[in-house]
Amino acid sequence: MQLDPAIIIFALLALFVLWKLRSVLGERTGYEQRSDFSPVSPSAAAPQARIVEDARWQDFAERGSPVWQGLDAVAKAQPDFDARAFLDGAREAYKMVVQAFSAGDDATLRSLASDEVYGSFKSALTERAERGETLETNFVAFNEVKIVSAAADPVGVRIAVSFDAQFITATRDKAGEIVEGDPNKPSDIVDVWTFARRHDASGPNWLLVATAPVQ
Repeated sequence: MQLDPAIIIFALLALFVLWKLRSVLGERTGYEQRSDFSPVSPSAAAPQARIVEDARWQDFAERGSPVWQGLDAVAKAQPDFDARAFLDGAREAYKMVVQAFSAGDDATLRSLASDEVYGSFKSALTERAERGETLETNFVAFNEVKIVSAAADPVGVRIAVSFDAQFITATRDKAGEIVEGDPNKPSDIVDVWTFARRHDASGPNWLLVATAPVQ
């Protein structure tokens, strides 16, 4: 049977088109993932990951500031660091220490402070007892609590926190007379406390290693 030349030409054109498509798109083998269910490639996911990474301190520091860079260093040194949990714990520690100092609670101060800070507290408690004075302290509220510095070194990490708080305080002498403060009026107290955690710490607790009043 004689073939029509036109049919031969169209067949050759069809083979050429098929070969061209395979060379451009590749040949399916049956192991390809469907495009509508394929996972996002690492290169496509990276920008989103960077956005999350870049925004993680936005509630605690100005982007690119020394505090922001310090928090980066802390997180790199101790990957389990959580800034929100740290600040929540720092608030509670601040209230506990202030109340313990007021009540002369030696055990609580010992558990929360470094040797140096505890020694300062202990000296102040001793002097107060020798004068026969008592201290009344009631926490009212925090005006502001913020991280003011953060750093890491080969031994551990340190974070300084500014506490702007309201307390009602009054110091009474042996006769019960007020010698300092006002039991009916809250006053603002601003302190900067520094907390530290060693890299080899077995638990999540931080120690108070320095205190300084802000004038």
